[in-house]
Order: sequence, then C-alpha cells, then structure tokens
Amino acid sequence: MHKHFSLPRMSKLYCAAFVLIASFGLAAHADNIDDLVDTTMNAHQIPGMAVAVIKDNQVIKEQAYGYANLELKVPVTLDTSFALASMTKVFTASAIMTLVQDGKINLDDTITKYLPQLPTKWSNITVRQCLSHTSGLPDEITDDVNVTPVTGDRDHLFKLLAQKPLQARGVKSVYNQTGYTILGMMIEKVSGLRYEKYVEERLFQPAHMSNASFGDGWSVIPGRSDLYTALDITQDRSKLLMRTTGPVVMSDKIYHYGSKYMPAYMAPAGWANGSLHDLIQWEKLMAEGVVLSKSSMDQMMTPFKLKNGNDGEFGLAFLTMSFGGPFKAVSYGGGAATWRLSYPEKQLTVIVLTNLQGAQPQQIAAQIAALVEPTVADK
Repeated sequence: MHKHFSLPRMSKLYCAAFVLIASFGLAAHADNIDDLVDTTMNAHQIPGMAVAVIKDNQVIKEQAYGYANLELKVPVTLDTSFALASMTKVFTASAIMTLVQDGKINLDDTITKYLPQLPTKWSNITVRQCLSHTSGLPDEITDDVNVTPVTGDRDHLFKLLAQKPLQARGVKSVYNQTGYTILGMMIEKVSGLRYEKYVEERLFQPAHMSNASFGDGWSVIPGRSDLYTALDITQDRSKLLMRTTGPVVMSDKIYHYGSKYMPAYMAPAGWANGSLHDLIQWEKLMAEGVVLSKSSMDQMMTPFKLKNGNDGEFGLAFLTMSFGGPFKAVSYGGGAATWRLSYPEKQLTVIVLTNLQGAQPQQIAAQIAALVEPTVADK
C-alpha cells in the first residue's frame, strides 16, 4: 500500500547524478529496481540492502534484500537497523535548527559564545560555518576511513587540535568532523540535555523512528545489521589500508568490518543507527514542517555562500554539490554505505541503506532515481 505525505518543494539546490537511463512507468518500477539491485549486489558483493523510493507524495517502493549477517544468513528486513555513520550529521544539524527556531541559538554567532572553554584561536568561527563544513577547523579524523584513537577525553583532543593551524574560514568546503563534535556540545549546553537524549526526544520520537538509536560498532544494538567492507586492510589487520590516492577498494572479496572504535564524543558526527522505516518516517517529519519549519529546511538545503561569492558544496549538513545533472538535487550519506538522494523539482527521493563500506550507495541511489524519473539522468 502506498504511504501518502506531502514533500516540500525546495529551492537553490544542486544536482547529484551518477545515473543509468532506463525505461520508466510506475507498473515496471518494482521489477526494474529489483533487477538493478540484484545486479549491483552481485557485482559489488553487497551482503544486504534496503531501498525506498518516494515519488509524487507516495512511498512507491520499500524493499529489503540480502543478508544482515552473512555468517548466520540473517535476512535484511524493513526494520533492520543499519549503521548510518555520517548521516548522523543531518540529525545534529536538525537539532541545532530546532534550537534556532526556539531563539536559543543564532547561526551567525561564534561558537565560543556558547562554549567559551574552546581554544581562543577558534573564537571567530560561527555556528553556520561548522554546519556547512567551512569552519577551517583541524579534523579529529586523520583520513577518510579510520578513526584515530586519542589518549584522553574530548578536552585533551581539543588541546591537541588547538596546536594545529586553522584554515581560512568560509572560504572552502572541507568535510570536517570536529565542527559536529562542537555542535553536539552546543546542543547539550543550550538544551541542558545529553546530546543523544535531545535528538531522541525532539526528532526521533516525533518522527516515530522506533528503531533509531545511538551507538558505535561496539554497542549492542538490537536488530542491527553487521557491517562489512570492500576496502582492503593493513597487513597487521589493525585498520583499513590507505594509499596516497585514498582507500584501496577490493574487487574480489569483502571483509567483516573490524575497525569499530569511535569515541563517544563523536556521537554527533557518526553514532546514529536506523532502519529504512525510520528514514521514511524522517522524510515524513521533514515534509510536515512542524518540528522543522520550511524556513529551516530551506536554509539547510541551500548551498553555503563562500566568501568569493561561489556556492559551497554543502548547505547546513546536506550535500548540495552539483555533479552535472539537469535538475537540482540534495543528498547526504554515511560510511560509504548509505545514501539519501532527493530531486525536489521532481518530488523524488531515493534512500539506499547497505551494510558494505565501499558499496557506492550514491551511484545506486542515482541509478534508481533514473529508473523512476529518466529526466534526472546526466546526459
């Protein structure tokens, strides 16, 4: 049965498309999408996947595929929880926007107005710059795929980061975890609640996201899929392998993902877990305009204006970078395993959750979008 809700018409967004052109027609969507998913899962050795398509105010597709655990052959269901990784940042940004709506935070205030204990050299960085990945802060993660454990707590980490140079703020989009750790601290300071509790009460519960929770790879999360990786590992098997050009992607095998450590203070950047049903409910909440107003959503999904007048790659957490397609798009993802892609002008949203790091979910989402609406394809 189709689920009905209104989707917002959002403006000033850019298009992300890695697409295949295929025939369309609502009656053929299920078969075409299933065929595409089956081919892609086999080609990339993806153990499990869950897919949703929202078109013209209706959930026209929600389907689970494959296994949540290969060893025990546990199937993925629509309620299987996945590690959402950096998808968490959208929830953190949304929590900040609820406090903006309440008049408790101003996006253009400096972060030290709310957190005076932060290093003095960070005092000119604004809340908006942290949200849009233009803060210039040194990143607490040293490369794209490995979290480097730091001896001590968050305060000790900040002392170490304070010794590193700042980049120019508001000048360039550079993906950054530190800013979101700071935003989580700000949510706690202003709301008086622990970060996880605030997000659960203000966002997850109103959205009826019954499977959503927080925890890293060591946490026991009922119903959560195991995580696998297509990225190669170092000889001592201690972490994922990095070359100068980036992580090494394997084509002939996958591993059970073993690099599970993420400190609790990084929860606002990557600790969320949730199911396909949860993210469908989240789309509904965003569309309703009750918890997050249309004005807040427009700000989040509008590219940050850099100091040179050009658009940055992000709005407030949402990726707004153009990849060359003919229609504006907005997206976000996490862990090289999950992706959400929306074409607001076409009233089309695709959600792809996998349990394989390196699954290229952005490509899968764009290919599915093109099956449903061929005009979004990059010609």
